[in-house]
Amino acid sequence: MKKYNFALFLAILAFLALSCDPVIDNPIGTKKLGSLGTDAEHFVFVSIGTSITAGGSDQAIIPQVQTYSSYPYLIAKQIGIPNFVQPNVQEPGIGNRIYLKGISENGFPITEIKLVQGQVTNLNHPTPFNNLGIYAAVANDFIDTSDFQQRTIKYENPFYMVVLRNQELGKSVVDQAIALNPNLITLELGVNDYLWYALYGGTKSTFGMPDNPIPTPTQVYEAIMTAGLTKLTTALPNAKIILFNLPDPIPTPFFNTVPWNALVIDQATADMLNQAYSALGFKFKPGANGFVAESPKSPFGLRQLTQNDYITFLIPQDSLKAGWGSRKPIPNAYVLDSIEVLVVKNTINEYNDVINKLKNMSNNIYIFDINKLFYDIANNGYTVPGASTMNTKFISGMFFSLDGVHPTARGYGALANEVIKFLNKTFGSDIPLVDLQLLSPNIISH
Repeated sequence: MKKYNFALFLAILAFLALSCDPVIDNPIGTKKLGSLGTDAEHFVFVSIGTSITAGGSDQAIIPQVQTYSSYPYLIAKQIGIPNFVQPNVQEPGIGNRIYLKGISENGFPITEIKLVQGQVTNLNHPTPFNNLGIYAAVANDFIDTSDFQQRTIKYENPFYMVVLRNQELGKSVVDQAIALNPNLITLELGVNDYLWYALYGGTKSTFGMPDNPIPTPTQVYEAIMTAGLTKLTTALPNAKIILFNLPDPIPTPFFNTVPWNALVIDQATADMLNQAYSALGFKFKPGANGFVAESPKSPFGLRQLTQNDYITFLIPQDSLKAGWGSRKPIPNAYVLDSIEVLVVKNTINEYNDVINKLKNMSNNIYIFDINKLFYDIANNGYTVPGASTMNTKFISGMFFSLDGVHPTARGYGALANEVIKFLNKTFGSDIPLVDLQLLSPNIISH
């Protein structure tokens, strides 16, 4: 039986990252700020958002990515801002961190999840952090003024206390952002308002919402964002606000690593399953077949998966080997079926329509199309001069981390560069790009 050499696997990844001759991807530029401002030394940049803003990777906040490679940190560095402050998280990080332990005989990564609770060394920083990205934040966190400690306990999320810390600094995210009097704000909120529904196969609602498994209703999202932006633009009429639209999670490795039709069987097994499921009309043949899964909205609560259904990254591999998806249906929480996919996509479209309307609240609100960027990477990859092109394949694609949803350090570098290009085009600035070759294409935790 074939054995996989983990050291060789790591060496191959390193070769993919470094085999080409170096080509600098950061033209020096003049660091001219254009209409953004005149003086980088006194320029104030604040970034509001979710784990994408916080620099989440491998299902946690870990120093190798967050400290030096979160997209807001990289932008601040390229602008030349001397004091861009974010939570100083120490090893081993904070969260349910995924560690890569090896590769299985069928080529699937062997991972281990550990709850890690690293220290944060600057909790007493006297002003709000410039990076106000909160892991697992939902839109309501933008304006929520409830006690940070109580919120941390209620939602079992330490990052309310890690990021916001002290009510005296501002009772909400928007209040803390205003307190810094920024010239530039990036704002991405709303992805977790539908992502929880997607990640758990349509069985969980948004944090803070009722138990009925639906994304945050669009009218609720619009009311929250309108209230937050009204407060922000009233207090900071001259600040430039870069409002991100929202990306589709379906092309990520989280939904595309376990194939829908990986039920590979022989003739005898096909005959047995055809007889067992004859009343439902499911068809099986020797070779690859669609798995059988629970589906509350389907006849008899079961469906045979098609190319329009997605198995999530959370499914236990041992259970698949033991017969899930054939004699025993895959539990509903591990499958995002075509009906649920439509719920997710409709929600994204509705939220993005709201975001396009929000732009009209102020002449200083601008839309950055992260949705298009992520689709482009999924369809065409992302070119890194002097190194391998990144794509959305799990691990080997180098854009997404071990959790299948958050970028790697190099993936965040690509996002930072696209935002910088947007700033340069929109405001006549000349901010240099990040040299992506200096950022790791993989976080190999073991």
